[in-house]
Amino acid sequence: TSGKAKDDRRGGKFNFGPFSFEMPDRAPQKRQALGSGVIVRDDGLVITNNHVIAMADEIKVVLADGRTFDAHVVVKDPDCDLAALRFTKTDKNAKLFEGGFPKLPLGRGDECEVGDVVLAIGNNLGLQGTVTQGIISAVGRFMDNKSLTSKISVPLIQTSASINPGSSGGALVNMKGNLVGINTAIVTTSGGNIGLAFAVPANYIIPVLDAVDQGRKTVRRPYIGCTLGKLPYPDKGVLVHNVMKNGPAAKAGVVAKDVIVALGDRAISDSDRFLMMISLQKIGENVRLKVRRGGTKDVECTLRVGEWKKNKEKILVIKDERNPLEGTTLGEMSPTLNSRLGLDAAMSGVVVIKVSPGSTAEGLFQPKDNILQVDDKKISSIADLVKAIEPVVKSTTPTVVNIRVARGEVVIEFRLSVGPPRSKL
Repeated sequence: TSGKAKDDRRGGKFNFGPFSFEMPDRAPQKRQALGSGVIVRDDGLVITNNHVIAMADEIKVVLADGRTFDAHVVVKDPDCDLAALRFTKTDKNAKLFEGGFPKLPLGRGDECEVGDVVLAIGNNLGLQGTVTQGIISAVGRFMDNKSLTSKISVPLIQTSASINPGSSGGALVNMKGNLVGINTAIVTTSGGNIGLAFAVPANYIIPVLDAVDQGRKTVRRPYIGCTLGKLPYPDKGVLVHNVMKNGPAAKAGVVAKDVIVALGDRAISDSDRFLMMISLQKIGENVRLKVRRGGTKDVECTLRVGEWKKNKEKILVIKDERNPLEGTTLGEMSPTLNSRLGLDAAMSGVVVIKVSPGSTAEGLFQPKDNILQVDDKKISSIADLVKAIEPVVKSTTPTVVNIRVARGEVVIEFRLSVGPPRSKL
């Protein structure tokens, strides 16, 4: 890829003692960057990382056999750091398209297991077609965006295969020859590979391909309308923390504290794999969920998969000293906000964005805390939270309030005593 570098140094007339001279305007310089990609359809559709092509004015694709094509962006999915490119066909290169192109079949990231042998293919440090071998080190790794060069809000596959600059957008392939991930990032202390590399699971390519087929520039993301958590060992399944009002899960009859144990005919082992499986579902279609309620009773639910709507971010800054959340900046979860905070794109509800030093909330609440409940009122939106906390704020007598939050895999309940309003002198 190549793009024009910004250059603010302009020409003009300059004086130096008794001399004057003119400098012409300097033309913008072009910079080139190298990345990798994977052909996933025989008509020349390529999947790569969004950060590889995000700033590009021109894109050229060079195949292993030396054929070179101009390419253009078809779809961008910055939340998953994916993009789809298509070779540009002209009268001059039409013969190069005859017979199609070799493609990699898609596998599933949720079917990867720790210890599986994988190959990473890409342009490691500019060395075209480099193949390295490693194993799957972890499945469902959520990374703080500070650790990565791009914002990614989905669970990643971690691998020990050597990935270096130039490898972004390349293939992570299992021993069956299936594409299970798109290599996207490394964590390093040296600038090079130290065995900590990450790939976007191939599951998240499916919504990108759907967008291509439907002629859209952006990706529609499946949505089930509940917040999820992990269960302690050795329990299997996914714990439902909270259910969004009028969302797909609520309409299907799913309730808080249910444990999702199966999606269709597939058993659910953990929340990260479940999120990968949800990404494969078609918006508007029905899926069967089996949930365990009360620890023993299995309930079948039919859920109609919804679509995430990217609305304007709803933010609330709490400054009232009577409010037990004083000092917090809160937001309603959305794919955009979740991406910024390093949370999964499918999560919903109210999240703590920031806690001010010296505030009431400091030492209690932390950024990324998901507020689930205030006393007996479940919280799905900022409006729910304001309504639930209002009696506490307006009370003229000492009040006790219980606030339940999800912090990573742990649910914490705070029992807080709120005193009467302070007298103003």
